[in-house]
Amino acid sequence: MARRVFVHIGTPKSGTTYLQSLWWHNRGALAEQGLLLPGGSAHVQFQASAVVRDNAAVLETMTERQLGAWDHLVDEIASFDGDALISQEQLVETSRDSATAALDRLRAVADEVHVVVTARDLVRQVPSAWQQRVKHGSPTTLRTFFTRVAKDDPDFNFWHHQDVPRILERWTSGLRAEHVHVVVLPPPGADRDLLWRRTCELLGIDDTGLSLDAPVANETLAPAEIVFHRAINAHFRNAHLDVSLSRRVKAFMEPRLGGAAPQRIALAPDMHAWLVERGRRMVDELAAAPWHVVGDLDDLRPDPAPADGVDPDAVPDSEVLAVAQDFIAAELLARVAEPDDAGAGGGAVSETSSEDAKPASRTALGKALRRLTRRGE
Repeated sequence: MARRVFVHIGTPKSGTTYLQSLWWHNRGALAEQGLLLPGGSAHVQFQASAVVRDNAAVLETMTERQLGAWDHLVDEIASFDGDALISQEQLVETSRDSATAALDRLRAVADEVHVVVTARDLVRQVPSAWQQRVKHGSPTTLRTFFTRVAKDDPDFNFWHHQDVPRILERWTSGLRAEHVHVVVLPPPGADRDLLWRRTCELLGIDDTGLSLDAPVANETLAPAEIVFHRAINAHFRNAHLDVSLSRRVKAFMEPRLGGAAPQRIALAPDMHAWLVERGRRMVDELAAAPWHVVGDLDDLRPDPAPADGVDPDAVPDSEVLAVAQDFIAAELLARVAEPDDAGAGGGAVSETSSEDAKPASRTALGKALRRLTRRGE
């Protein structure tokens, strides 16, 4: 039976990829300190989270063995006598009943159960969440996305993932207040390792000798790359709502973008002002709650002064065309370099695209690129 189990439930885009990369990169050393990462990989923990949150669209893509991922995690924790860490940001979307059932399962195999939320200010979260939707196949503009956000509908996907007080209402049934932790993401310009040190303090990790150079993919795209990606997405109807199609589009596009110098996304003045006020209200709620805070809640209060940046809905066509040209050139070079396994005429299929997706990808890509080329004439 475990001593403590920590369930890091998100939020998405709050340093989760960075933390998870370091945890899994140092998995062996952490185990020597008495901290278990059950499941063997981040992907298995994602599968377990899909079971916990009863995500039908994801469950349909999983094998029978994968559907048992949550049971396997619980069994592994039960046979460990130290601490355990589950980290999966999609757990934030779990319903109250499902979260309570998951906590009950963990209480049966650990002396203490702790819930951890990492949080970042809303002015930074909205552009990041929007970009993530685009990378998963959405053609939505930032303005359209913000319009949905500003309705403040608790059932909208963004708020289900980012309204920290509501998330904790769903995830704290039967937990003592001191076992619920809000870890604050530092503001821009702070020491980049500060979030890591805050989580080490919480988990009781001594990071002396741990490797902090784990490879972390650069998930940020330049504004022109985002516009190009949206143009491609428009040819895959509702891809972001279809798990299988979304994965194929993302797998095809992601390795081929990200080369441009990242630029900060600027919010229009009305967007910025609304999020500053909404962010302040959320922080006030957290300040009045009994949860344990690691860091300074004031770091979650957005800066009232808008930062410099680029409006992704007003990127010049010439910049988008340049991205398209680089994209085409890189894809052609990759295909020319492939061995001609198909005999007369065709290169081998890239590892990042499937046979089923290849014809559709090429057709849609061609249409989008022709449209973008016409825009640049």
